[in-house]
Amino acid sequence: MTLALIVRTEKQEMEIAIDVSFTNLADDLLLIDASSQIVRLLVAGRSSDFDTVSPTNISCKLDLAGLRAGSHKLPIEPSDVTLPKEVKLKALLTPSLNIHLEPVVLKTVDVVAVLEGNVAPGYAVTAVKLEPDRVVLKGTAGSLADIETVKTHPINLEEAAESFKKEVPLNLPEAIGVDPPLRIVVARVEVTERIVTRVLENVPVSVRGALANYRIEPQTIMLTVSGPEAAVNALESNMDFSVTVDLNGLAPGRHMLKAAIHLPVGTTLTRVDPEHFSVTIN
Repeated sequence: MTLALIVRTEKQEMEIAIDVSFTNLADDLLLIDASSQIVRLLVAGRSSDFDTVSPTNISCKLDLAGLRAGSHKLPIEPSDVTLPKEVKLKALLTPSLNIHLEPVVLKTVDVVAVLEGNVAPGYAVTAVKLEPDRVVLKGTAGSLADIETVKTHPINLEEAAESFKKEVPLNLPEAIGVDPPLRIVVARVEVTERIVTRVLENVPVSVRGALANYRIEPQTIMLTVSGPEAAVNALESNMDFSVTVDLNGLAPGRHMLKAAIHLPVGTTLTRVDPEHFSVTIN
């Protein structure tokens, strides 16, 4: 309700402007620009009576029962106006209102998640699921013509290091309705450690059970390792990482041996070059 004191005379009269509410609008119709409809009244009463005027005890309601699509001129009657009993209606300064009704159009569209911010280092968004992922919009043919999808308000990812769920409002003009009238969706954002693949060249090969006279060729190995970004990038400094050839129990001569490769939990070895090492024991 809009309440404005425009003039107060010695007769304790006041001109006020109030919002109009509408009842009995057919389910298949929409009232265009309903929020801009106001009625101006001239009312009278004692000075103290005007202090009691509030949105809870003053109103103007117009009945739209039986009206169909199109433009209509609605007369305003004193019976449409409700005032506190101490305040009297002197005159209807707005004798009528022009309204326009349009048929309701329903349109089903996809909901698109909007993300903002960055997840924690080493993490990535792997999936975003919306419930529901489609909504039925309710509006006029003109208002829905260019709408193919509906975006959410931005979902903040800042420093996220785990999956999360949150309710997100739809980014829709107030004039566009949703059927059923729920203007939020539930977003389930899956955040996981970023998986990377790294090639480690010239990794030294350690020897277990080394004898006094031996020769190993080559002395380095190339590994291709996949896993969480943080773990893969820190392989060389991880105590669980090792490449070893075991010489225990070997007789003199030439041997072709595989290296024992130990990696941190969560990482995977995808390629080794070479697979065998030539070991000569004198």
